Amino acid sequence: MTAWRIQPSGVVSVLQDVNVDAEALGTALNALSPALEGAVTATQSGAISEAVQAYFEQEEGPRIQGMSTRIGAAAQGVVSATEAYVAGDMEMAATAQAAAVAAVYPPALANGVM
Repeated sequence: MTAWRIQPSGVVSVLQDVNVDAEALGTALNALSPALEGAVTATQSGAISEAVQAYFEQEEGPRIQGMSTRIGAAAQGVVSATEAYVAGDMEMAATAQAAAVAAVYPPALANGVM
């Protein structure tokens, strides 16, 4: 193999960028709650308050939680795939090195037999 096809340092960089964006999304979603509460309170309507609360508990809450879960699962999948790729490359390199040593120093020579 002449070059890595996956650069682990590049993977780390991308995952760091994803983490920054995921944190920004979380911050934005957390800021939504007080604004929503203020809007609902301003309507002075129990029916609207209940409807908005039900909407977020039944519709948006699970959707937001799903986004968070998928982001974490995707990041973990990338980490696992990269680790497996690196381990495979190391195994192939060790096998190639052992084969090269065996070609230069056949087992009979290694034991002092000619």
